[in-house]
Amino acid sequence: MTDFNQFHDSFNADSQAQTKKLPDMLNILTILTFIGCAIGLLSSIYNYFAVCKSVEMMAKLTEDGDNPMASMMSSMSEAMVKQCELKLPILIIMLASMALCFLGALQMRKLKRTGFFLYLLGQVVAPVAMIVMGAAGGGILAMIGYIFPVIFLVLYATQLKHLK
Repeated sequence: MTDFNQFHDSFNADSQAQTKKLPDMLNILTILTFIGCAIGLLSSIYNYFAVCKSVEMMAKLTEDGDNPMASMMSSMSEAMVKQCELKLPILIIMLASMALCFLGALQMRKLKRTGFFLYLLGQVVAPVAMIVMGAAGGGILAMIGYIFPVIFLVLYATQLKHLK
């Protein structure tokens, strides 16, 4: 009699595990998001302490008229000066953005649809805030910084069918 119950219980456990299994793509995306959040956290803290020193170094380089990089650095220096002036609000915004992305990924690992919207909010808050404050830099690095979140949002959007 117990053999039948064990068989029946194991059959139910397998069927429940199959319906609640995290899809591989969603698993990989959330792991990459956790890694990205950790890198973003460390980067935000580092930038808080280093941005003003970078402005000073950039000012020294732009003083040299012979330097071919001087014209390119002068356009970047405006954004960096603004970032130096607003370094605490920028740190707070970046930390909030990382927290929203992290919490969104955690929710998506639990197959909850609200996690996608938290992640979306976290990815949009930082760039929009930087643009509004006038501290957004231009150039290739900024474009890469905007492209990766869009790619991840598209990839997460393809996984919405698995989220409840």
